[in-house]
Amino acid sequence: MRLFFLGDIHGNFNLLTDYIKLYDLKDAHIIQVGDFGLGFSPFEKEKRMLEMYHHILVKNNVTVWAIRGNHDYKPYFDNDPFGLTNIKLVKDYTVLNLENNNILCIGGAISVDRKIRMNKNQHKGTHTYLDNKVNGETWWPSEVFNLDVDMLGTFRNIDTVVTHCAPAYCPPDNTFGFGPLIDSVVLNYNDLELKTDLMVERQKLNDAFIILKMNNDIKNHYYGHFHKSDKMNYQGTIHRLLGIGELWEQTNNLPFS
Repeated sequence: MRLFFLGDIHGNFNLLTDYIKLYDLKDAHIIQVGDFGLGFSPFEKEKRMLEMYHHILVKNNVTVWAIRGNHDYKPYFDNDPFGLTNIKLVKDYTVLNLENNNILCIGGAISVDRKIRMNKNQHKGTHTYLDNKVNGETWWPSEVFNLDVDMLGTFRNIDTVVTHCAPAYCPPDNTFGFGPLIDSVVLNYNDLELKTDLMVERQKLNDAFIILKMNNDIKNHYYGHFHKSDKMNYQGTIHRLLGIGELWEQTNNLPFS
């Protein structure tokens, strides 16, 4: 079986079957690094949509493992309600044992567009801070990366980590700011805590890797979220940032887009 990693797709599920047809992919695992794009439409509609693509995955013996991004509804990933054999939503801190790799998956990130996606009650502060998609919410407080120090300390023999966000030392470098997009969001939507929250989150991912590396030899780290392609080698770990829709094969160390 071949092993691939796929960047953010934001609900563009056509990419799954497009790649299968374009490269005649068979007998493969594809780990999608978050922002799969689930939660923005009613459940039954999303279920029917996934089922449209599922039969091609089954036919070609391809399984997609999706972790959650900040544009995903976390309860679906905590307890996958779709019941599909070849599209799996992966709960945080799950270890996938695939093709002689022990792959730790941890989703979540802060949305820079969180203020834009809040509904009126959320802006007023009158919501309960519980995820409540029934009321049409498309931003959920539980989107963030959750640092579980105790859980991280239990892992052994992990060689690959998949996250949605990334440690502060990984690309992109935010040492000198977050750029005009974030500045614009802070100014126009009065999200005054955004920059601090983003910095703290990336520091939490620093802490996660420090803990993991005490007991594990992490060879590869794949992540998305930042909508660009990049990589760095840091203390023996190759950190690979996948752009939107970028497909990477670990087996042969080759890009496919």
